[in-house]
Amino acid sequence: MTDWASGYVADIEYLPGLYVEQAPNHLMLGALVNGFEPPFVSGPFTYCELGCGQGVTALVIAAANPQAEIIATDFNPAQIARARAMAKAAGLSNITFLELSFAEMLGRSDLPEFDMVTLHGVWSWIAPEDRHNITRFMRERVKPGGMVSVTYNAMPGWTALLPMQRLLLEHSRLGRERSDVQVLKGLEWIERLQAAGSGVLGNAALLDQLRKGSDKSGAPNRAVYLAHEYLNANWHPQYHMDTAAELAEAKLGFIGSASLIDNFPDLALKPEQRQLLEEVPAGPLRETLKDYLVSRPFRRDLYARGPRRIADGQRDAHLRTFGLALTIPPHEARTELDVPAGKAQLPDRFYKPLFATLAERPRSLDDLVALPELKDQPGAPSMVEIAGVLVGSGQAIAIPPQQLPRNDAAVRLNRLLAQEVAEQRAATAAIATPLTGSGLNLTTMEGAVFHALATGVTPEHGALTDTIVNRLAASGTPLARDGNVITSLEGQREIVGESVDWCLRIRVPLWEALGAL
Repeated sequence: MTDWASGYVADIEYLPGLYVEQAPNHLMLGALVNGFEPPFVSGPFTYCELGCGQGVTALVIAAANPQAEIIATDFNPAQIARARAMAKAAGLSNITFLELSFAEMLGRSDLPEFDMVTLHGVWSWIAPEDRHNITRFMRERVKPGGMVSVTYNAMPGWTALLPMQRLLLEHSRLGRERSDVQVLKGLEWIERLQAAGSGVLGNAALLDQLRKGSDKSGAPNRAVYLAHEYLNANWHPQYHMDTAAELAEAKLGFIGSASLIDNFPDLALKPEQRQLLEEVPAGPLRETLKDYLVSRPFRRDLYARGPRRIADGQRDAHLRTFGLALTIPPHEARTELDVPAGKAQLPDRFYKPLFATLAERPRSLDDLVALPELKDQPGAPSMVEIAGVLVGSGQAIAIPPQQLPRNDAAVRLNRLLAQEVAEQRAATAAIATPLTGSGLNLTTMEGAVFHALATGVTPEHGALTDTIVNRLAASGTPLARDGNVITSLEGQREIVGESVDWCLRIRVPLWEALGAL
């Protein structure tokens, strides 16, 4: 850690990643699902991401929304340099990356007012004075009616891990090695304390989850994630009611969750839990009590600077202009969902026709509610439910009005982002999807197929398989099945070929439909 970092891990860069809940289309949908007026539904807009890391989310949003002006800030010069280089290589002219601390942002008079401001993984990892600086910035720079998205570790869901985090932090201060090395040594030390009889440091399953489950992209990335999560001096999980009180100083009012399923009480809470909440007036305490009932460890809060309730008819008029695109293979569509309250069963008679229709191509919400199986049928889901449930369960992505299906900058950026996977610098890839104004996350093999196609390889099984197998061999990357490394060329071709076939059938049509290729 360094003095300029104010206690934040800065000796290693944060992992790159796309967080689609920060995309403008998702924020607009979150407002409408909760019955609030979004700051805009089409046309030019201004957007700011605070604490952008390596800038992947901001880059994707800029590429997918050429009509927008995007400003992204981070205090780490290495991360800003990386993001600027990627923007320049992609030819993105509507994004600016600024190396600024939260205090330095307040001295900038050249920044516009923003329709939207987002901050992911920042709020509960920084000092109180920095949260105050952010609040001042939003009071000065968020337009009246503008939206703010803030994600953070939530209390009381982190109560059990508070003693462990403190020891990880203090143990890291005993050494001089990089943070990703120190955090793994700290975990080993805590395991020894636990074996010696400590009963307050979690169980073996929890420690195993921290070692193996935090990131599925390999041990080095797990260590980086754990260091950034647990070794910050100002690691302070927050109660919702405290966050709401701080942001109220910027005239920001809570309007709902960017985790869209959480906005449906029948899905998010059990009947007895809903009954208890009804005994408490609507407001920050009631919202905080939800976290007590479902032990939610992470919140994705949406705020508006001057929340404006809208009538159902006006809300529906906005929603009719939105569309949905299926993001999963049709055979993986689920009508039984895992929700905070347990399991939720969606009516098959309504949702199976919805999935079948979306499997053909993206459709507007207006078209979906007009399907014969839904129109004028008792109990049929509304546009609010269809959009909230399908997007909230990760089975669809929203298409906002007046999106351009494809642009050259997005195509260039996607090729560069997928190249990170193809050249083994990253385990996953993100791509911009201009039709949605957002993007998609790709697995390692999806990223390899995408990059091959983006660099001119013929969209045919043999050509794609040959290209990917040769690239893996040149980089020395092993392929494994059932825990066993596959060394034979025939076995490697079989594994790669299966993924290529799947992508050609399922993924390539989606990428093309959303303007990614």
